[in-house]
Amino acid sequence: MTIRTWQWSLAGVAMGITLAACGGTRMAGAGPDPATQAPPSSPAPPLTSAPGGAFDFASSGDAQFDSWRAQFASKASAAGRRTQDIQVVLDGLVPVEATAQAQSFDNQAEFVKPIWDYARTAVSPTRITNGQAKLAQNAQIFDAIEASYAPPREIIAAIWGMETSYGGFIGTDDAPRVLASQAAVGRRKDFNETELMAIMRLIEDGSATRDQFRKASFAGALGQTQFMPSSIIAYGRDFDRDGKKDLWTNAGDALASAANYLSGFGWKENQPWALEAVTPEGFDYANGDGRKLSVAAWKAMGISPVTPETFGSIDPLSAELFLPAGSYGPAFLLFDNFFVIKRYNNADSYALAIGLLADRLAGRAEMTRPWPSEIQMLTQQQAKDLQAGLNRLGFSAGSVDGIIGRGTRGALQKFQASKGLVADGFPTLPMLEQVQLAANAPPG
Repeated sequence: MTIRTWQWSLAGVAMGITLAACGGTRMAGAGPDPATQAPPSSPAPPLTSAPGGAFDFASSGDAQFDSWRAQFASKASAAGRRTQDIQVVLDGLVPVEATAQAQSFDNQAEFVKPIWDYARTAVSPTRITNGQAKLAQNAQIFDAIEASYAPPREIIAAIWGMETSYGGFIGTDDAPRVLASQAAVGRRKDFNETELMAIMRLIEDGSATRDQFRKASFAGALGQTQFMPSSIIAYGRDFDRDGKKDLWTNAGDALASAANYLSGFGWKENQPWALEAVTPEGFDYANGDGRKLSVAAWKAMGISPVTPETFGSIDPLSAELFLPAGSYGPAFLLFDNFFVIKRYNNADSYALAIGLLADRLAGRAEMTRPWPSEIQMLTQQQAKDLQAGLNRLGFSAGSVDGIIGRGTRGALQKFQASKGLVADGFPTLPMLEQVQLAANAPPG
């Protein structure tokens, strides 16, 4: 919902309507200011309000950034944006230091933490307690949202809790600054420029002020449910009908906007997002390769849901068997709604955490099988070594980026199957050793 290949595309709603598959960064979720210099206050806009005016930007001290800004200002003017809005958004900006900016994306928790650490943090007792209190305090708002949109309240509340701790922290970065910094160095240039123009539109139509955009995530996501500017335009809702889509201070607007976003991407009412499942003794884990079968077909293979079916008969529904910890941890049957959550943030770990938190907020039981937290996970460099080895062996793991995603797990499954191993696709140190041994073996 990349800003850095698919990893960056994992950003959330936050990533806006221009991303076809919510490619994933996590734009939802703010962090500390990645640069030491805070964005300066904007100057007063010039008197002219028509497009096509001249611009007089103060130098940022960075020639590349200043050149990009001048070109983009002309482009925005040609696209019909008002001179005063272009000026107020772009003037006074100083680019974020490149290394700090890259680290903000590369250190996203959903990519660098073991999935059980990420899930444990996401579904903490404090977040559950606070979420249940917020559900009670805002019962009328959630009643109205459920009456108008498909997702249940616990899913929307879980997103609210994950993104900003239920509105407690919406970010400290300046959205125009971080978006412009990325565009100026050619990082998803078209995407970031589109988001900057969306900011200008929101200022032009009175939906937001320039100062509101000074409270954003490191990737430019905004408000209590962390929308990118273009997503505010496309999916934002004025819940209380006061004439504004205020995702910053109005919880009703923010929550209704998130519900509208998920509804727009096809949330299926009264269907689960996932169910924990039990695999039988001797199960062929190669079947957990992304294929989708009916629940009835999975049951015929010995897979059984752990919890009673509270959504009516699920046998006809299509589901994917998901093994986030391979054969060592819990298994899940994923339904279509799981992939709708991924339109908010394309990381499997994020969608899983949202679902698990939602279940707890709704009073449903914890998982029955524990995470294998005793297993030492690969470092990023070791993950790169694994990917490189798999690629050399002809099992395409994709880019050697140190991010263990579906492509890497699928390639590892194929390698495991070729060696007669348990084909669960889970990257452990012993698996890395086996891959490296095979990749470095002399041709026979």
